[in-house]
Amino acid sequence: MTVAKSRQKGLSTLGWLVAILVGGFMIMLTFKVAPIYLDDYAISKVLTSMDTKTGVKEAGVPQVREWLNKGLMTNRIKLAKGESKVLRDEGKSVAVEIDYERRVHLMYNIDLVLTFEHNWNAKSQ
Repeated sequence: MTVAKSRQKGLSTLGWLVAILVGGFMIMLTFKVAPIYLDDYAISKVLTSMDTKTGVKEAGVPQVREWLNKGLMTNRIKLAKGESKVLRDEGKSVAVEIDYERRVHLMYNIDLVLTFEHNWNAKSQ
């Protein structure tokens, strides 16, 4: 029993170094990715808030686009052209499609690509 106790020394220096490197990488990844997911959450909140607008069922494409742009500007979210589409099917309600991707540089030539997709259809009041 005493022989086993004398061999227990805890984590080695190399073990501590590996643990610190892994922990640092996880913290760096969190700080780089979290703002992108917060923006995505804000986009989904903008789309769900459009359900509460009065006359959303009868609204045209320009009106829905204006509501969408106001919500995105309020949250300081910028989407490139082609990432958001406001459509109206033949005689049906207005629909919004937002498909975009964000790239995060991690280190050297390693990038992380995050893709997001949102769909919204006008619901009757």
